[in-house]
This record gives sequence, structure tokens and C-alpha cells, in this order.
Amino acid sequence: MNAIKAGKVVVQNPLYKMNFHEVNLSPEAVEWIVFWSRNYANFLRHKDFFAEYNLFFHFTIVSHNSKLEKKQLDIKRAIRQVQELVKIDGNQRLIWRYDPIVIWREGDRLHCNFNKDDFMLLCEEFNKMGIRCCYFSFVTLYSKVIKRFKSKYPDFVVANHNSELYRTTLLTMQEICAKYDIVLYSCCNDKLVSGEVQKGSCISGSLLNRLSGEKRVSQARAPTRQDCGCTRSIDIGNYIQHPCYFGCIYCYANPVW
Repeated sequence: MNAIKAGKVVVQNPLYKMNFHEVNLSPEAVEWIVFWSRNYANFLRHKDFFAEYNLFFHFTIVSHNSKLEKKQLDIKRAIRQVQELVKIDGNQRLIWRYDPIVIWREGDRLHCNFNKDDFMLLCEEFNKMGIRCCYFSFVTLYSKVIKRFKSKYPDFVVANHNSELYRTTLLTMQEICAKYDIVLYSCCNDKLVSGEVQKGSCISGSLLNRLSGEKRVSQARAPTRQDCGCTRSIDIGNYIQHPCYFGCIYCYANPVW
């Protein structure tokens, strides 16, 4: 909000930290603002501030596991926030994300942060709101993520995507989604794309143009990692100056644990 009041923001390249560029944030220069969050309480308190902008929301609502995440937002509170967001611009401008799914071994036991009851409740509630998509992914094992696990839980072994439990978890998700008329979209896991699972594009120029009724947003592919389906955008997030308090051990944007 302060950056919008200033009319611009200076963005630091997260990899090449000596590189900076200025982004014009005036309503005339910004086609869309796409938010990612696990808690929209602050936004909902200030939603009128963004009245001059086209808004799109990614809302991560995944089952909480205290070994993976420092904080949580109660699922029923999250559902109420989704209801409020849908009132702003309808149900086509929001993507529910149940990701990432993480499987790990402790001793002889496999553990997973997928919770069938939570997932079914979310599908049931979002079906009522007309939300018809769920983005998901299996955890990406970046080197820093592996280091965090080894540092925090030296006895844990994070399973790779060939684990049988990943397959059975996906089958359970497919069964539940079919019951509630929700389509699964795979984010950056193209091996999972099939008849029941579509390829996800978190930033989709064609979708944004369709929603606005104007062909003003670039539809050029601009992947940020392997199997990414996103089109061109500008990320103005700063994970060092504004760290996420959820502190998820698996998150690429988490500088520390």
C-alpha cells in the first residue's frame, strides 16, 4: 500500500542482488495485481484501497503440520475469507492452492501433510461458491529446502516423487474432486498431468485477458522454473525485507527457518 501511494517500487533481483529496477505502480501502468497469500485478513480490512486495480488471488489453504509450518490459519477462517474475496470480484478471480504436499519418513513410518477430511471439507465448501479448480504440487526439493530439513530434523528423509504414498494421495484427491466437480491443476509437476489432472498456469495472460475483456496482458511464456506454465509478469515481492510469518520449512521464499 505504501508503494502504491508512492506510485512506484524498487525491486531487487533475488539472485543478482546488485541489480535493481523500478516498477511503475500507477493504475494506468498496472494491468493486474496478482496476490499470493495464506491469510487475507489484512487485505480484507483494506480492500477499498485497491478499487482502481484489477485483482486476482492465489489462496494457499493446505492442512497444517507443526513440523513443517510455524503458523497456521484455521481452515474454517480461511473458508470465510474466501467467501469475502468472492464477493469482491466473483469466483473466477481466485485460485485455491492445496500445495505443496510433503511426504517424509521418520524411522519406519511415512508421514504426509495431506489430510483427507480437510481436503473434503474444502472441496465441499468451494463447490458451493462455484470455485471449480484446485492447484496442487508435490514439494520441490531445492537444495536449501533439503538443508533446512537436515538442520531441523536430521533423522527425517523427505520422499521423492516416486513414493507410492504420493500416488495414493493423488488418487484420493482425484476421487474427492470428482465428487465435488473440482478440477485438479498440477503446478510445475508435468509428470502428473493426465486426463484427470490439467497443467496449471499460476500467471495466465490468456485467462486475465478473458476476465478483463481486453487483450492487454502478455501471453508470452515466461517460466520461472522447470515445468512452469506461467506467462510474463513482474514479481515485486521482497522475501528478505518482508518475510512471511508462516515460516514454512519447504518454501523457496523462506530465507531462514
